[in-house]
Amino acid sequence: MASGKSVRGWPLMKRKCTTCPFGPNGDPFIRDGVVSRLFKGSQRCHHPVLAGKKETHLCRGARDLQLTILTGFGLLDEPTDAAFEKRSRELGAIK
Repeated sequence: MASGKSVRGWPLMKRKCTTCPFGPNGDPFIRDGVVSRLFKGSQRCHHPVLAGKKETHLCRGARDLQLTILTGFGLLDEPTDAAFEKRSRELGAIK
């Protein structure tokens, strides 16, 4: 993702790509970079170098990890997209 590029409102990948850094054959270096971004309050976009697609969607693998972390901290009731969206609406992050 380009620095400073807003991904607010981008759709989320429905499933992990075959090259997802969070998949069974994921690249640990890329995965560590994505995890670092999550803890800085950012989300990784679907990486075109890995999947050959434009940066238009959010990474499913990164979101799954984010859901697990937020649920563990008690910020979500369950690790689901629906719970994430509900909480985001409550906080005014999305309309």
